[in-house]
Amino acid sequence: MIRLATLQRGSPESVAWGVAIGTFVAFTPTIGFQVIAVLLITAWIPVNKLAALVPLFLTNALTAGPIYGLQCWLGAQVMPGARSSEMLARWHNLRDVLSEYGFLAFHEYWQDIARVGWDLWLAMWIGAILIGGAAALLSYPVTVRVVRAFRNRRSHRIRTRARWLRSNADGNSGADSQ
Repeated sequence: MIRLATLQRGSPESVAWGVAIGTFVAFTPTIGFQVIAVLLITAWIPVNKLAALVPLFLTNALTAGPIYGLQCWLGAQVMPGARSSEMLARWHNLRDVLSEYGFLAFHEYWQDIARVGWDLWLAMWIGAILIGGAAALLSYPVTVRVVRAFRNRRSHRIRTRARWLRSNADGNSGADSQ
């Protein structure tokens, strides 16, 4: 995933902004709509769109439960007047309901989230903004450094290879003329 982001065209900053936006969106509870969200956001912001899509793979069928559970717990800790035990009970109820439908049953997913309670939904979003915001803030400088280092290393390798080819071509042309 990191290699794919480093291979993108554009300035390191453009790639890093794309990764930061994608990272933030990846941590929002919008699974199934994340690509659309990233494309809508990056339509107005001049960042690398492909680099913004790469982090969306952070949330998938295997990681969504733990990530959303942590976000819900964190959001419940931050929400005024929220009771963590009550939120946890609602989260378990939601998990049980969703396991009945399977991963791609989005219509039922949204209906059951509405039934479980808006405070759970709000806690999830608060946690998503906190975790996604922190991850996006960390991903920007890391991505800038990684892209610059990768491009410098690649540039050095290309220059070294070109020098080697020139020196071998010069040595071979002298041997061919004799």
